[in-house]
Amino acid sequence: TFVRSGWPSVGFDLGRVLDLVSPLWAAGFYNKTFMWPGWHLYESVIRRLAGFGTAPAGPDPDRYEAQNAHCDVLVIGGGASGLRAARQAGEDGARVILAERDSLLGGRAAWSGIAIDGMPGADWVRRMSADLSRRDTVRTLLRTSAVGVHGAGVVTLVQTADPSVAGPGRPRERYWIVRAPRIVLAAGAIEQPLVFCNNDRPGIVLAGSAHQYLRRYAVAVGRRVLIATNNDSAYAFARDLKLAGLGVEAVVDTRDSVSDELQAAMNALSVPVLKQSMPVNTEGFGALSGVTVARLARGSQAIEHTHRVACDALAVSGGWSPALHLFSQAGGALTYRDGTAVFKSRQTHPDVLLAGSAAGQSDRTAGELGSRISPVGDTSRQWVDLRHDVTVADLELAVRENYTSVEHVKRYTTVGMAADQGKTSSLATVDVLSRLRNRKPALVGHTTLRPPFTAVTLGAIAGRAVGEHFAPTRRTSLHAWHASHGALLEHFGEWERPAAYLRAGESRVEASRREARAVRTTAGLFDGSPLGKIEVRGPDALEFLDHFYINDLRTVRPARARYGFMLRETGVIFDDGTIVMLAPDRFLITTTSGNAGRVAAWLEEWQQCEWPHLRVAITPVTEQWATLSLSGPRSREVLSHLVSGVDLSSSQFPHLDVRDARVLGRVARIYRVSFTGELTYEINVPAGAAREIWEAVIEAGKPFELQPYGIDALQQLRLEKGFLHIGTDTDGTTVPDDIGWGGVAAKKQAEFIGQRSLKLADNVRPDRLQLVGLTSGEDIPVGAHLRVGNSAEATDGWVTSAGRSVLTGQPVALAVLRGGRARMDEAVTLHDGGVVTHGRIVPTPFFDPRGERLHV
Repeated sequence: TFVRSGWPSVGFDLGRVLDLVSPLWAAGFYNKTFMWPGWHLYESVIRRLAGFGTAPAGPDPDRYEAQNAHCDVLVIGGGASGLRAARQAGEDGARVILAERDSLLGGRAAWSGIAIDGMPGADWVRRMSADLSRRDTVRTLLRTSAVGVHGAGVVTLVQTADPSVAGPGRPRERYWIVRAPRIVLAAGAIEQPLVFCNNDRPGIVLAGSAHQYLRRYAVAVGRRVLIATNNDSAYAFARDLKLAGLGVEAVVDTRDSVSDELQAAMNALSVPVLKQSMPVNTEGFGALSGVTVARLARGSQAIEHTHRVACDALAVSGGWSPALHLFSQAGGALTYRDGTAVFKSRQTHPDVLLAGSAAGQSDRTAGELGSRISPVGDTSRQWVDLRHDVTVADLELAVRENYTSVEHVKRYTTVGMAADQGKTSSLATVDVLSRLRNRKPALVGHTTLRPPFTAVTLGAIAGRAVGEHFAPTRRTSLHAWHASHGALLEHFGEWERPAAYLRAGESRVEASRREARAVRTTAGLFDGSPLGKIEVRGPDALEFLDHFYINDLRTVRPARARYGFMLRETGVIFDDGTIVMLAPDRFLITTTSGNAGRVAAWLEEWQQCEWPHLRVAITPVTEQWATLSLSGPRSREVLSHLVSGVDLSSSQFPHLDVRDARVLGRVARIYRVSFTGELTYEINVPAGAAREIWEAVIEAGKPFELQPYGIDALQQLRLEKGFLHIGTDTDGTTVPDDIGWGGVAAKKQAEFIGQRSLKLADNVRPDRLQLVGLTSGEDIPVGAHLRVGNSAEATDGWVTSAGRSVLTGQPVALAVLRGGRARMDEAVTLHDGGVVTHGRIVPTPFFDPRGERLHV
C-alpha cells in the first residue's frame, strides 16, 4: 500500500504553500537544519510530505529468475544500427544476443516514418526482424535493459515479463548475466531538457517523448503545443502535430539560423519559427497555461525583448546525448565536444564497438547546437535535475562553498543521484559549472557513470535466492544415513551436519560424551566431507602456494602432508590446513569447512591480480571427495579389513603420510592426520562411493564397538589436545605468535602474504592476547572474562573453548589472555554474567602431551 502524495488531493495540495518559502530549501538544507536535536524528530513529517509509501510487510508474491548466458557478440539496442550489427554478426557465424529494452525492435525507425534503404522504416524493421528470427545463432531479448558492464566481458541485463503471457508461475523479471567477448553498444541517444525559470510545470515534456506518444499511441500532449529546441530533431514533431490536426503555436529555436529545408517545411504548414529565441519562464498553477519567450541578441546572451505565448503544452529538446554509460563502465574514456555540447567517446575500446547514435552517427546527434540554459531569470526556479529538484541556484551555492569538483557538487546537491542517474541532468550541470567557474566544459569533466543504467528491483537481483533458498542448506552425501541413524542435525557453517547420534533416553551432552569415549578407547567414525579441498596444478604451483603459508613449503616431499597457516595482509590468521604434493606440479590443500569457498576465492584473487605470470590452475574439489575420518586406538585394525595395497603399520605409514589406496576396490586417498589426538586415518573417496564405504567401515568396526561421532564429540576431543579451531580460538586480531607459531613464521626466508605486517609494533607487543590452557574445579563457561590478580584492565582475556576431559571429567578450556605465556600456573577469576569462578593457567595439551597415541 502506498500513500498518495498531496493533501487533501494532488489537484489541490496544501503542501504547495512551502513553495512560498523556497529560498529556505537550498542545497544542504537537510544536513544543516535537521542535525539538532535529531533527524528522527522530523523524519515522519518529511516522509509524508514527500509522499513516500509504506513498504509491504509480507513476502513478494512475484517470481523472479536469474539466468547465465554466453555469446560471441552482445548487441545492446535494437534500433536500426543494432539490427544491422546483429545481422552482420549472425551472417559471420557468431552466436549473438540482441537486447532491446522496448517491446518491439527498430527504435525510432519503427514509428517515426523515416525511410531506410529506400523503404519505409517500419517495413525495413519487419524485414530485418524476420531475418534475425530465422537465424539459429541469434537470440533476441525484448523488454530487456542492459544495466551494467562489470569487466571481463560480463554484462547484466534485466528482462521484464511480456504482459500478454504473464500469469501465475511465470517470472515477473529475469536477471541475465551474459558473458560476451565482444559488445556492440547501439543504445542510441538521450534527449536533454532546456533549463529556464519554472521549467518543471505539468505540461512541459521532452519533444522526443511527446513525438513518440503521438506516433505510437495516438496520444497528444496538448492541443496548443509550443516547441522549444536548439537542434533539428524537434521539427519532425512539429510537422506530425500539424498533420494530426493539432495546433503548433511556434517552434522556438535558440540558433540564429535553420536550414532552408526546415524553414520551408514549417512555412508550408504555417508554423512560425522563432529563431535566436528560447523560453525564459512559464505560467500556470495546476497545468501549463503560457510561456514567456525571449529573443536573444546576436552573438551574446543578452535579451532583446520578450513576449508571452499561450499554450497548454511545451515540448523541449536540448539536444541528444549519446548513451555512453555502459561504454564508460567498460573503461571507455569520454570527452566533451564543444560544437555538439555532449560527451562522446575519446577513443575506441578493444571490446566495445559503438554504433549509431551512441557513436554520434545520427542526424539527432550531429550538428552545432544552440544554447541549452536560459541567460536570465531567478536561478532558484531553474531546475537542472527535475527528479531531485536541484536548481541552478543550488549549483551556485555549491561553488560558493568551494565545492568545485563535479563529483563534490554532485554529492553536495544530489544532482544526478535520482533514479535516472543523471541522464537528463549531467550535461546541464556541466554547462552551469563551466559558466560559474569560467572554465571550458571539457575541463569540468563528468561524474562517474556507475551501474545500474536503469533502476533494478532487488527481486530481480535476488532471483530465487530468497527464503530457504537464500542460503541453501548443504548436505553431505551421507546425510540420509545420518538422518536414519538418530543424528541430531544442525547447521555448522554452510552445512547441515550431525552434532551427535542420540540413543533412546540420551541427552545431547550424554551422547557426545559416549561418542568421545569410544574414540579414546576403541574407534569412532566421523563424516568430515565438508573439509575444504582445493587442487593447485601447474609448473609454478609450488612457488604460488609458498606465498600463502607461513611454513616453508620448499622442503615438502611427495606423499607427505604438511600442516600450515594462511594469513591476511594484516598478519592475522586466515585459515589452516594441510598441503600435500601429489606430483611436482600438482598439490592438494585442505582448508577449514567454513572457509573452503573463501580460500578458493583468495587464491584466485592473488593469481589473477598479483601473480598472473605464474602458471597455475586452481580447482575446488570439496564436493567431489567425501572424507571419512576413522579415529581411535583400534582404527588400524578396522581399516585393515577394507583396504588393499597399503601397509598400515606405523613404520610404513607414519603420521602425516598420505597414500593412494583402494578401499573395497574403490579409488581412495588416505591421510594419517588427526584432529582428535588419536591414531586417525582420514579416508577420501569419490562422493558417490561414500555411503557404501561408510557402511562397510561401520560393519567392520562392530567387533571393536566402533561408533559414529558428531561435531560435539570432535570439539571435546580436539579441546583436550589443545588443537586450534580457526574462528573459535582466533579472531580478527590473532597473529601466529599469539598461538605459539611466531618462531615458525620468523624462520621462513621466502616472502609470504602478511609477513611484513608481523613486524608491526602492535603485533609484537608482549601484552598481546595469547592462547593458553585453563583448568578449574567447576564447569568453565565459554565467553567468560578473565581477571588476573589486581589487574586494572576491564578484562585480561576470555574463554574461547571449554568442556570436560573425555576420560577424567576434568573441566578444561582454551582462553586468550594478555601476555598469557608468561603467566603459567597463575590463578585467575572468571566472570560470567555476575557469576565468579576460579581457575588456573596451564600449558596445553591437557591429554597425551607427548603425542604417543597419535603416533602409535
